Amino acid sequence: MLRPGRLILASATALVLSLQVASAQIWPEKWQLHKRVSAEPVAVEDSALFQEYGGAVAEKAVYSGLAGKFSATAWRLNDSTGAYAWYLATRPENGVPVRGSQGLAVTTPGSQFLIHQNYVLKFEGWRPQEGELKELYNALPERRSGGGLPKFVQFIPASRRVRNSERYLLGLTSLERFAKIIPATAAGFEHNVEGLIARYTVPGGDSATALTMAVLAYPTHQMARQHEAEFARLPGWVVHRDGPLVALVPPPAPAEAASALTQSVKQEFVLTVSEPTKPLPIPNVGGMLVAIFELTGLLLVACVGGGLAFAGLALWMRRRRARSGEGDAMLTLNLEDRKEPFESLR
Repeated sequence: MLRPGRLILASATALVLSLQVASAQIWPEKWQLHKRVSAEPVAVEDSALFQEYGGAVAEKAVYSGLAGKFSATAWRLNDSTGAYAWYLATRPENGVPVRGSQGLAVTTPGSQFLIHQNYVLKFEGWRPQEGELKELYNALPERRSGGGLPKFVQFIPASRRVRNSERYLLGLTSLERFAKIIPATAAGFEHNVEGLIARYTVPGGDSATALTMAVLAYPTHQMARQHEAEFARLPGWVVHRDGPLVALVPPPAPAEAASALTQSVKQEFVLTVSEPTKPLPIPNVGGMLVAIFELTGLLLVACVGGGLAFAGLALWMRRRRARSGEGDAMLTLNLEDRKEPFESLR
């Protein structure tokens, strides 16, 4: 039998656990064979960066299932671009890319880190399979893509890129964290500029001698041209522009290697044209003429038939009246009795 003090403590503990479970904003109570034990908000270490990326809420849950207990952390952001930026900034440095994920999921011993639309997810103590993840995605609240992942990232070379060195630039906070060497006035983030910074090894070198390249995506070609000129005035910088993309390698860097790296950034357009899988059949002109004559004959038959039918109906009605003695009605004016008024007018 519990003492009153212990009973109160147990009741308070149960109340706190129930409030934690009830206040869950992201993680579902049940997920396949896993049952949520607890859920609590997560304090984001770099709140300024999280806010710049459009962070909304972060939550950590503990599940219990056949695989035992494991923890799951989720960060929800406003759109997929912000989630991609947060994913690059927080994924483990030793993460190994999952095959077929296009760099959007990495694993470490005993953990998995991935992005899905506007969510960044982290599992510790257990790694879910693809089917389990699909069921979880359907249970996550307020999912939205917001236009999908940034398109200009596909034009940045992946060859010789140092693994997990990418960082996304969305404003002055991320510029201060990851690319402090880039002048904020020259970058122009007040014009809705986005960018990606990564490190690249040079031929014969290693990660210690890797070059840092930043690619800024501007809304228009004219704006990119203006900022290209501003960066070109900085001493020692290697600058290359391709359309609205401006590639930068800050000093110190070998001029030849830096120039080759920046010139590898090319915006390529893919034009999709829908074409028939087999050639169209040649029009049958003879068949078209035959169809025209057939339609003309049908219209003539319809007109003649309609005229004959109307004439026959009129003839039949006239004969019917003749047999009945009615005859055709005639209107007569009896003017003989009206001579006197006219005679007075003479």
